[in-house]
Amino acid sequence: MNIVEKVKATIDRYHLVRKGDRVLMGVSGGPDSVALLHILLRLRYDLGISLSVAHLNHQLRESSFQDERFVRKLCDQSQLALSAASLKKGELKSHGSLEEAAREKRLQFFLRVARRQNARAIALGHTQDDLAETVLMRLIRGTGLMGLRGILPERNIRGFRVIRPLLEISRKEIESFLKKEKIKFRLDPTNRSTKFFRNKIRLRLLPTLEKEYHKNIKQVLAGLSQILASDYDYLETEAQNSLVKILRRCNGRSLALRLRPLKTLPVALERMVIRLAIEQLKGNMNQIQLSHFKELEALIHDRPEGSIVHLPARVSVIKKSDALIFARGE
Repeated sequence: MNIVEKVKATIDRYHLVRKGDRVLMGVSGGPDSVALLHILLRLRYDLGISLSVAHLNHQLRESSFQDERFVRKLCDQSQLALSAASLKKGELKSHGSLEEAAREKRLQFFLRVARRQNARAIALGHTQDDLAETVLMRLIRGTGLMGLRGILPERNIRGFRVIRPLLEISRKEIESFLKKEKIKFRLDPTNRSTKFFRNKIRLRLLPTLEKEYHKNIKQVLAGLSQILASDYDYLETEAQNSLVKILRRCNGRSLALRLRPLKTLPVALERMVIRLAIEQLKGNMNQIQLSHFKELEALIHDRPEGSIVHLPARVSVIKKSDALIFARGE
């Protein structure tokens, strides 16, 4: 099975597109996104989809405008509509990770373009290697079942399907395809810098694991991610059913869970219900760590009525005699 057939099989297996979909492709000019563009071009009539391209210039390197020109030329040659934009210099200054800030700005741009074009899906060029790197990164930093799912083939973000058709394709297969087809692409010189955590994983840890422990470690990590994704989906469904049963009230600023039935849930299900409650109130799980879950478990089972746990983003959890109250704001 060649790479185009493998991508088609992935798309079919996970039902990533439907006939009539307009698919917006995020193209940086790098090998993965360029391969994604060429492969979907070959599949578009078979899949019954239309394609367009989005490119965001982060202005992090002097060569970034050359990347943009390359993508413009590629779209002209492929007769694909391109939506391109540039960030202002210094716009990515962040107290957190530069990688995270760039990824969030890129996603926001893709969502704006998709909304404007009425695109039903946003296709990104993440590969099996990216999935393996993500699982390792999260293991090292500390994570739970949700984090070990890694990168999903499809994810709904603010009403749009974000899809990853190359997720079962290795980086070596991408490189071989581009070389065989004589397809040009751009290389980001920062990908060789080990000051970035992901690059340390890619350039140092994974090669060591492949050489000294398991030559197919990337496939093993990808397989682990897929298994845990199925387990997580089941647990999340059960937790959603439990949440409906024990939810006393919910509005934009607070929600209340009936305490007695919450305390009788198995630990895994209790944590998932708490996660869903926080997500429903806060909108995401950013900055919520294992230490917060342990505090909440102590609050539910051990601490007296009137005790409070303060979470990031001004979320407080208060224990009442018969309820656990999640409140957002002052």
